[in-house]
Amino acid sequence: MSAQLNISLEELVIAFSIVIVSAIIAKISDFVVENYVKTRAQRTKSDTDDKIIGILKGPLYYIIILVGLMIALKQVSIPAEYAGMVDKFILIMIIVISSWVVAGLVQIAIYSFGKRLAKKTKSTIDDEAIPFLSKIAYFAVYIIAFMIILSQLGIDITPLVAMGGIAGFAIGFAAQESISNIIAGFFILADRPFKKGDRIEMGGFLGEVVDVGLRSTKIETLDHTLIIIPNSKLISNEVTNYALPNLQIKVRIPFGVAYGSDIDEVKKIALKIAKKSELVLDDPESSIYFMEMGDYSLDFQLIVWVGDFRDKLKVTDEVNSKLYDELNKAGIEIPFPCRTVYLKKE
Repeated sequence: MSAQLNISLEELVIAFSIVIVSAIIAKISDFVVENYVKTRAQRTKSDTDDKIIGILKGPLYYIIILVGLMIALKQVSIPAEYAGMVDKFILIMIIVISSWVVAGLVQIAIYSFGKRLAKKTKSTIDDEAIPFLSKIAYFAVYIIAFMIILSQLGIDITPLVAMGGIAGFAIGFAAQESISNIIAGFFILADRPFKKGDRIEMGGFLGEVVDVGLRSTKIETLDHTLIIIPNSKLISNEVTNYALPNLQIKVRIPFGVAYGSDIDEVKKIALKIAKKSELVLDDPESSIYFMEMGDYSLDFQLIVWVGDFRDKLKVTDEVNSKLYDELNKAGIEIPFPCRTVYLKKE
């Protein structure tokens, strides 16, 4: 036979009173949050507290009512089989609402951290990584909540956990290259070997970093070709960053003059040209070295410093052009390869 309900009038009055009180408390809390807490939060510069209050406001109202309903049902004589079912239902509702709140708070925390991080960086890794992490955390909260609900319903979750582990392993194995690039993206985000705007060289490619993404990095070469390099390759190979430790760079300009030229005069002309250039820094000072007596010329190397690595080609062009003019004016010959052939008469 089914269980009989033997609820007295007194129990109903007590239960009803508890429900009414919980509804009043819920209304009061909602009023306080809306008119006091929310108003104060709006006065702050950050919008994080506004988002937190927006997430907590509705769920708090319903959780108070559900807790009141759970307490009220314990005051009446309901058969154990019904009481257990009702308790589980209310508890599941509380878990669902709580998981929604936790998922929202986790997303707010991740985006808040990401916003502070984005102010310190020029890359788009954070722009991609923050939503990516947010979604993972969001689904993780709901998966945990789902497992808790199954446990409350008396369902053994061990097989599901095992299946999830196997599925995760299979997905990870199939997408190992993508996962490797994403992990490498986080390493780049943490280690900062380069950033947007830096000029780097890797694997024969030289160019300016256009974008640092979660899975790949885009480099624009000097001939305006866009090269997309997976992040896993960037962290596993040597990368030369010409923007570190600072933007200034040493520029070596080799040139040669004919045998018989005045070495001191050549050095004087080259250093004078370097000193007059607006692109060349005074500190460190420019220097010139007589490198070797070549096959057909006396070989020199002029070393100058520029304030920005992007000006390397400009300063090379400027100095070489003026060297050519000034050496010609000084009567110093600039040789070219030549070969003397002697014919032997028999």
